Amino acid sequence: MNYTTDPVFQAIEQISNPAAIEPILMDAWEHWLGKKPQTIEVKPTLTYYRPFDRARIVAEMKATLKDGIEPIALHLFFNTFADPESARQEVERGYEVPIPPNAALPVFAIADWQTVVWTLPHAPCLPELSALLEPEYFCPLAIDPSDLPPAPEDYPPPQLFRYVPFKRAIFTWNSPVTERRYFIKLCTETEFPKVVENFLQIHQLSDRLSFAVPEPVATDAASRTFSMRALAGEQFTNVMRQTEPEPFDRVGRLLAELHHADLHPTTVWTPEKELKKFDKAMAEVKLALPDLSQSIDRASRLLTETAELINFPNDFPIHANLFGDQILYNPERIGMVDWDTLSLGDPHYDIGRLIAHFIYLAGRERLSSQRVRNCIEVLLQGYEAAIDWKLDRTCLAWQIATQLLMRGKISSLRQLPCGWQEHLEFVVAETEWLLAGCSEYVSLPPLIQSTVAA
Repeated sequence: MNYTTDPVFQAIEQISNPAAIEPILMDAWEHWLGKKPQTIEVKPTLTYYRPFDRARIVAEMKATLKDGIEPIALHLFFNTFADPESARQEVERGYEVPIPPNAALPVFAIADWQTVVWTLPHAPCLPELSALLEPEYFCPLAIDPSDLPPAPEDYPPPQLFRYVPFKRAIFTWNSPVTERRYFIKLCTETEFPKVVENFLQIHQLSDRLSFAVPEPVATDAASRTFSMRALAGEQFTNVMRQTEPEPFDRVGRLLAELHHADLHPTTVWTPEKELKKFDKAMAEVKLALPDLSQSIDRASRLLTETAELINFPNDFPIHANLFGDQILYNPERIGMVDWDTLSLGDPHYDIGRLIAHFIYLAGRERLSSQRVRNCIEVLLQGYEAAIDWKLDRTCLAWQIATQLLMRGKISSLRQLPCGWQEHLEFVVAETEWLLAGCSEYVSLPPLIQSTVAA
């Protein structure tokens, strides 16, 4: 039993296949609106796959009604279940949710795929989404008046940048007056206060930081929205691919500055919490690719055993969700975004996550292992030089190994890119080499010998 026999994965394959999904959506459009569109195009943008359980897929859809008329752009949310009864109950719940006036289609089911389809802003959560897509409501709520046109009828509508089912929505908005760009988060009730607190705390320190952070603009507790001005720069993920040392030195120094900044977040990172997330994530990988189970179990046992022997620092401010996309590289001033998870914890966690992302890219895109190794060493040297503080290489090895497996799960199972199976195989094999102190990408001591000696 593996992903090939999973009805959830089979449904994802169908939803991602234009020849399979587009005729179904055309029929649904005709059923609910009385007229079949000329064409429908669907492009999945986000996939969250939990093997033999469920999947959540967000897709962009364009419906062309007839020649000469601008296509209608919509966002679809597919909720797929392994259990047919869960799909049936989802549809029934959907009928109880009021349909907003700007929703094109009500909730409907694709029974053969055990899938329920929602058309955003009609969705099983975040009901504020509907009102926020109306510029007359959105703009006075989230935008600085100096960036707005004089007449409300000229307000541009926000664009739905990302919708994470049951968690958050992110909008973008561009000012026609000043050309400033905004990002706006719509959060859940639980998440909202912490997101606002973290962003305000890091921004209050921004004048004393050498790196840039987003500038908060507006906060609205009633709609649970938080808006900020966008930062300039290129995602560091793209810069990493170039494997040039100088940017890694700058980022290493930036991280050292963050970890020794005067910040006091309330969330605390611990290895116990991380291992709990890790075990849950690896269980899903083993369901999808059971051939990797033995290797994953060996790595998991070693990481669990050695966690009790490592002295993890626990009182440093850390980003706690760091990877290449969260750093915006700019020759003038580097920026760092997405402070939702700002925590107290282990600096090696941030560094390990970033290095794990780099190694994942290196394996997936066949970057030169020697150049990658050099860039990682420059990153670590830059970090230590900035604050005259030595990193614990054993602790770092633990964090990189844990986060490399987590990165494989996140980037492979959530996104299902072409070749995701091979990507996960690389991650598991590289983790074994790393734990043995034999990685070709980074020079670190073998974890087992280091912890036994400790």
